Amino acid sequence: MDPYAEQNLPPPRRSHGCLWGCLLTLIALAAIVVAVFSFGAWHFYKLFGDNPHIQIVLDKLQSDTEAEAILGRHIKVLSVETYTFNESTGRNGIETFVLKVTGSAGEGDVKADLDISGDKVKITLLVLTGKDGQAHYLVGNPPPNPMMQNSI
Repeated sequence: MDPYAEQNLPPPRRSHGCLWGCLLTLIALAAIVVAVFSFGAWHFYKLFGDNPHIQIVLDKLQSDTEAEAILGRHIKVLSVETYTFNESTGRNGIETFVLKVTGSAGEGDVKADLDISGDKVKITLLVLTGKDGQAHYLVGNPPPNPMMQNSI
């Protein structure tokens, strides 16, 4: 006699196979990817919105007559293209930004190098590149022309 036949067990539960397992795994992975990108975007926006050094660069742009001639009035930052910070000792370092800016007359890119010593911030290089692609050195000097070196 079969011992299982006497117990009157219900039939096995119907299973959906690996469909639900694969689907739930994909949903979990998608949620993780969305969370990582959302955190990255929030962090980037927070860096952009709360950084007082970007505001120093923006104030310099808004008060510069050459920048106003290229971009117009009401200059504002659209995005931070790149950001680097090189710390040399304790509270000293060099901060570099490449910003996408716009004004009432056009858009451009700004490269800014800031020298940070304690609480003092000094702009050492501020280059505005307008729509025409020409670099305008608002602070600092352009690099020397290599064609003019060692000339007779």
